[in-house]
Order: sequence, then C-alpha cells, then structure tokens
Amino acid sequence: MDEHPLGISPTNAAPAAFGTSASVTLSEWRHSLVVLEGLEPGRRIELGDKPLVIGRRTAADLVLPELLVSALHCRVQIQAGRPALKITDFKSTNGSFINGHRISGSAYLAPGGTLAVGQHLFRHDFLSPDGLVRAAYEDAEHEQTVNAWLPAPLAKGAVRTEWCYRRAEPPRGAGFAVLPLPEDRQALILIDVCGPREHVARHAARVLRELQEVCDIAGPAELFNQLHQRWREGAHDGLFFTAWAAVYDPATRRLVHACAGQHPALLRIPDGEMLRLDALNPPVGLLPGTEFAADSVVVPPGSRLHIFNRGCFAFLDRSGRELELDDLEALLACLPPTSGNAAEQAFVQLRRMAECARLDDDFLLLQADFPS
Repeated sequence: MDEHPLGISPTNAAPAAFGTSASVTLSEWRHSLVVLEGLEPGRRIELGDKPLVIGRRTAADLVLPELLVSALHCRVQIQAGRPALKITDFKSTNGSFINGHRISGSAYLAPGGTLAVGQHLFRHDFLSPDGLVRAAYEDAEHEQTVNAWLPAPLAKGAVRTEWCYRRAEPPRGAGFAVLPLPEDRQALILIDVCGPREHVARHAARVLRELQEVCDIAGPAELFNQLHQRWREGAHDGLFFTAWAAVYDPATRRLVHACAGQHPALLRIPDGEMLRLDALNPPVGLLPGTEFAADSVVVPPGSRLHIFNRGCFAFLDRSGRELELDDLEALLACLPPTSGNAAEQAFVQLRRMAECARLDDDFLLLQADFPS
C-alpha cells in the first residue's frame, strides 16, 4: 500500500518535543484516541500493541454502528518508538480522513491530529506519564461538567424536553438549563459565552451553576437583569454571554420570552407555521446600565419550541456557502411534528450538509413540546 505522511514524519519527534523531561523515555508515553464527535463524545480509547480495527461489524475491535462506516473500515496501529499512528484504510466506501484529507492506503496521524470515520471524529493524543494523569483528571472533569450542562429530558408534565449536544474541541461555552418554578411554571434558558476559547467553557459552567440556584423569577427579563448585575460586578476575563430564555405558565399557556444578543427561537405551531420569538436585547454583561425587556405568546396545544446556538447553522455546506437561520428553520419545519428527538435527527442531517466533519462551534439544540 502507498504511505502518505500527513502532519509530521513518524520518526522525527522525541519526548522533549512534546514538553516532558529528558528522563522520560518514549516507551513510557501512551497513545489514545479521543472521541470528538460521535456516539460518546469525550470517550478516551487507549491503544496498545495490538492494532485497532474500526468498522461496522461486530468483528471489528471498535464497532461504529452507522451506515457511512464500512464493515471493516480501517486499522489504527502504533509504530514502535514513533509518535505518529499508522492508519490503513481498507478501501472503505466513504473513506478515512486525516485532518480533513482522504487517505489512500496508509498514512500517518500525528499527535493532535484528527481521524474521521463516517460521522465519528477522533483526536490522537500521545501523552507522557504526567500527561496521562492530567488527562484522567480532565476526562473526569469533562464528564462532571457535561452532566451539569445537560439536565435530564422531561418526559412528563406541561413541558417535555429533548436535546442534542455535541461539543467542539475545545468546548465553546454553550449550555442550557431547565428550571422548575412555583405554580408549575417552567423556565428554559440557553447561554453561549463569548470570548477567548481557553476561558469560555469554565465561565459557561459557572453561569449554569448559578442558574441552578434560581428558585423563582417573574420572567426572563428579570433573570437577565439579575445575571447582568452579577456578571458586571465580577471578574470574567473580558467575557460576556448571549442567551435566550423563556418562562412558561401552563395555567394560561403563555410563554414569556427574551433574547440577549441571541438569534430567535423557533416555535412550530400545529398548522406547521414557524414563529420567530425574538424580543431583542444586548448580550448579558456587555453594556453597563442595560435594562432587559421581554415579549410573550400564547402556545397552542401540540406546539414544539426549538432553542439553539449559532453552532447549529453557522457553518459552511459542501458548496462552500455559509448556512443561515433560514436554512435551519426550513430543515426543522420538514421534520415530522410527532417525531421523538427531532434535535438528534436535525444534527444528523445538518452534519451531512457540512463541508467539514469537525465542529468549529458547539452544537446545542433543545426542543420543548407543549402537549394538550
């Protein structure tokens, strides 16, 4: 098979080049693949001396149950004493991609590079003993953070929720909260922290933890005013955040909603019409003296609300065109109104349209159904 070096040569890197002491030998470093996109984002797959075969059949070492993956798709193999992994594609129908480039035969995957197989995207980590310890802590922290960001779906009650979340690498700071309020009211909040990438995820987690402490609010404008005051008083590395929030009262079926620097949410009513809910305000924490305002709508039984961040539509399709809100609205309008988790279905369809398999932004889409 032809071998094409992508990234670095498999022989030209020593441990010192990766930031460890000279006393640590290359044999002590460990290879792993981290799932960036796919069924288990954040999962770390440790690699050993035995090659790892990826495919759709149970005969594969790593089974990816999706149609874009061939029965036996590719092989991942450690090369003794080398930091790069050898990737061999088994003439798969849809190809194996290293850093976005389809390979023919075998090629090398450098540390930090990505391998795309079907709708799955993996990052190659090559870590020293110290790095392995740090990675273990980071993996555990990631699991705790993601669990905090993703409340369990609501299967009963006046509002029923499902969601789809796929994080970028590193995360871009999108998250949401679903809060029970007195008198059976329900609050729905999506946030997206803006600023340097090394800080946004930590600050998003902080905002969402603060939201969990909210026990009662009259509406989203009051919530934004409270968060704005707290944010302006704190030290936040120059960050601000956009948000969309609503409070639903099942007694009146009224949804009070507001945007803070965010695009509208989409409310699909039973006749198929899409309503854009967009009471506009500046982002939270950006302008001193901001007073937030809200609007409201009566929600007919059988309606479905879609709340999402820009990562759901602001990307290039395969023709090189940047998608817009209109494109996402059209896709959501075509999904059957009785379908279960439409958010997951939308993610699959949108990623098929994307020019690049890798996410440049978090993908967060929340659906809320309002039964009779």
